[in-house]
Amino acid sequence: MERPRVLILGKLPPPLMGPAIATKILLDSDLNEDFELHHFDTKINSDVADMGRFKWDKINSIRNLYKRFDSEITRIKPQLVLIPIGQTTAGFFKDIPLIKKAANSGAKVVVQLRGSEFKTWFDSLDTLRKRMVLASLNRCSGVIVLGDNLRSLFKGLVDDEKIFVVSNGGDYDFPERKSGALRILYLANYLPGKGINELLKALVMLNSRGVEFDFQGYGSWDNEEYKAECVQLTSGFSNITLNGSISGEAKWQALADADIFVFAPKAPEGHPWSLVEASAAGLPIISTDRGAIRQNVIDRENGFLLENPEPNIIAERLAELLENPQLQQKMGEASRRLYESNFTSSSMTTKMKSVFQTILDKSCVE
Repeated sequence: MERPRVLILGKLPPPLMGPAIATKILLDSDLNEDFELHHFDTKINSDVADMGRFKWDKINSIRNLYKRFDSEITRIKPQLVLIPIGQTTAGFFKDIPLIKKAANSGAKVVVQLRGSEFKTWFDSLDTLRKRMVLASLNRCSGVIVLGDNLRSLFKGLVDDEKIFVVSNGGDYDFPERKSGALRILYLANYLPGKGINELLKALVMLNSRGVEFDFQGYGSWDNEEYKAECVQLTSGFSNITLNGSISGEAKWQALADADIFVFAPKAPEGHPWSLVEASAAGLPIISTDRGAIRQNVIDRENGFLLENPEPNIIAERLAELLENPQLQQKMGEASRRLYESNFTSSSMTTKMKSVFQTILDKSCVE
């Protein structure tokens, strides 16, 4: 029996950003057994520093992207097209031609939001732009969000039965632990919205109280002024280290060597991959209630879910874990159970398969 042709749009690593990781996992998954998967690379930015920055050569890149997409649609003739969408004016309006071209080809279009600010952005638009967004969404057969609590982002914009939930998920093998230190780990880019400055202030507070720990942060900077501010906070503390970004075996080793994972963003988030990985590593997690994070961090069950990244609150929760090994173990085991139940690669691809089949089956009936 011929498998339905599915075209998946998205970036691939590098850089190691969440959406790119998700695209690669889907393309390499057992979805290939049920669908004939094809990929269209939408990458424009070469590194983290280029994200969200205007450059003239991006205009030509976008024009070329549309031309390539026309060619691929004609060549592949997909029955279904999966398109990740932006939640900014520049981002979404760049996606509109892709949605239109895919729909005009006769394919069913499914869009996926990998953030949590779509409704806030939509409400800020003028009437004309709102109509353009709604017209594009009306061309779509489905909308995918990262968590149940994010379904409301499209309430009133598309029919409820068109909203699907597919959480992030992956499979990981961790090496044996090498470090004997009581270690706190941060694993995300060093961006202002990620809360690294607030976390460093909390660590300084712990040092002033005489709490023993070793902190290892890993990430990339995109702002030299912000970097200087953060580095200044850590000067003189040998137990606080801000490393560059890592991937592959080095990242898995960092997770294996950790006792506590902290990622407490103040800006909006989707469903951070770092939290999926920390759960898989069996770590207690301290985070903030942003996007779909609440499905990965259940307050006082597998960690602490904070309202905001207030340094004094972060310090208190870290001290509670650092000074209570039994609580560390209990919450770490809960993280691993939560991961195994909800956030494996199989879990993600099974949900995505259901979305694809539901929409394709519906189109056959129609």
